[in-house]
Parts: sequence; structure tokens; C-alpha cells
Amino acid sequence: MSNYTHSQDLVTDILFRNGEPTDGTSDFDAIALQYLNRGYQIIWTGGAELDPSLNEKWLWLRKNPPGVLTLEPRIVNGTVNVTKGSTAITFSAAPDPAIQATVSGWFFRVDNSNGDVFRISTNTSGSTSAVLDSRYTGTTATAASYKLFKLEYTLATDVLNVISPMRAYQSGRDEIEGMSIISLDRRWPLRTVDQGVPHAFAHIDEQRVRFDRYGGTATGDLMRLEYDYMRAPADLTDATGSVPLVPRQYRRVLADIATGWLMVDKNDNRADAILLAARQGLKAMARENQQRLVVMGRTFGKIIPRPSELEEHAEALRTESGVILG
Repeated sequence: MSNYTHSQDLVTDILFRNGEPTDGTSDFDAIALQYLNRGYQIIWTGGAELDPSLNEKWLWLRKNPPGVLTLEPRIVNGTVNVTKGSTAITFSAAPDPAIQATVSGWFFRVDNSNGDVFRISTNTSGSTSAVLDSRYTGTTATAASYKLFKLEYTLATDVLNVISPMRAYQSGRDEIEGMSIISLDRRWPLRTVDQGVPHAFAHIDEQRVRFDRYGGTATGDLMRLEYDYMRAPADLTDATGSVPLVPRQYRRVLADIATGWLMVDKNDNRADAILLAARQGLKAMARENQQRLVVMGRTFGKIIPRPSELEEHAEALRTESGVILG
């Protein structure tokens, strides 16, 4: 009945197997598409809701090309006026970020102050005025030197999860390790943040990350980072232009899931058999996915008793500047 190519094929199959008209007149048209999207989400989030033994990271969800972030250099141009107990500050010259329009969301610190670090909650492009996220706690000062730096960045809009360390191509470090925000704050408190290629990043929420370093020190000194991630697919529509990311040979699993759920709604005694077939199909998908991962990596699923046997330890250990240790 269906070639299982696009979403319209799948909706047609779901309705047909439920004994419904496929010409758009069925009362179940909308629910068939709803169940199709619900099944799709279960699959691309790992499949655990349908089979608790599964938690797959599907190769077909990996984004290509990878995501890119460009780190802004710090801003130290001119001076700033600050007043103890006030959230309003005034720069001698309007901050001029290299990429974004304003410094809203950037971190701010006055040199030789009591050490507190603030966020800029409000700033307008080209304006010398800004508002801090809390009252200034240091001593009132005019023409004070300061530092503005950006540590938090927004990932691509379709990020489901970042699946590897980030990559830097500046000299001195290749990988930027991911960790929890608690660990990042503990190892690199805001008062110690410095310039350079970051050591680590942490998720603040699903779409934003924070780094332990702010990158460059001079205007235009940008820094490019890459990150691999699994994408969150868009909802399917009942149209020939809507194509699931699921490999074609397994799109029938999507149709089986939605068909079974619709049969449950209609008290059809075939529902259990169809949902069982869906689970078996999902397991087959997972096995194939795991086999492809095994083929790609020699150490996938293998216990390495000695760290020296890992490829990353095949070369001499070096400092950040490249000096060999030992």
C-alpha cells in the first residue's frame, strides 16, 4: 500500500491498515499524523519509551557539517564609571563587539576592584550606558579600567545533544572537554577566568554553553570552534515533501508504532501484534546502528586495561606550549 518514502506514505499506510479511507475524509487523519510524530520523537530520543533496554545515539541523527561557534575577544577599550550600590554603569566609549550587536549577557569586572564579577543585563548597540544584573559592590570610581568578556554562547537551534569534545584549531590545544556546570565553576571560578583557547565547556541549558576562557585579547582576534551534535528533527507533516530522517528501510517501524496506537484507540485486537512488530523493528534498527559504530572504531565496547594502549597516549605528553614532559 505504501512505499514508506515520505510522511504522506506513512499516514496513508496507518489509515489503510486501520480500515480508514485514505482520501482525506477519515476522522482519524489528524490523530494518525499525531501518532506518527509521537513515534518519531520516541525513536530519535533513543527508543527507551517503547523499549526500556534501548538508548541509541543514531548515526542518522548526526549533523553534517558540524556546528560552529566563534568566540569573541575581550573588550577593554576606554574606561568605565561605576557607583557602589547602583546597577547603572557608563563607559567612556561604547563597547563594540566583533560579532553580536551589544554586550548584553557579557561578563563585566572592574580592574583592582573587590573581585566581584557581574553580567551586563541591558545594553543597546552603540550606547555608552549599560545595566548590571545586580548592584555594583565595589568602590565608586570614575575612569576605571575594566574588562568585558563573553563566556556563554548559543548552540545551533536544532541541537539535541553535543556528542563529543569541541575542537579548536588554534595552537596549543585541540580538544575542549565537556563537563557539568558545577565542575566548571569549581575548577575555573569566574574571578580566575583568563584569555586563551578554552579547556572546557558546560551546558547551561539545552541550547547554551559556557566556557572557562574567553578567547582572544585584541579587537578582531576571533576564535573558531567546531562541535559534533545530534540534531532534533522537525515535526513531520502529511505531505510528500516531509521525509523522516529514519533510514528508509526502517520507516515501516514508524508506521507500525502509529498504526498500533490507533488500533488501541479503536479497540482493534490486532494492536498488540503490531506494537510487538514495532518493538522488534526498533531493536533491529539499534543492532544495525551498533554494528556500524563497531566497524568505525576499533575500541568501541572494548575494555582497555592500560591507558598507554589508548591511541591518545601513543605520543609523548606535552604542555600547552608543546614542551615534551619527561
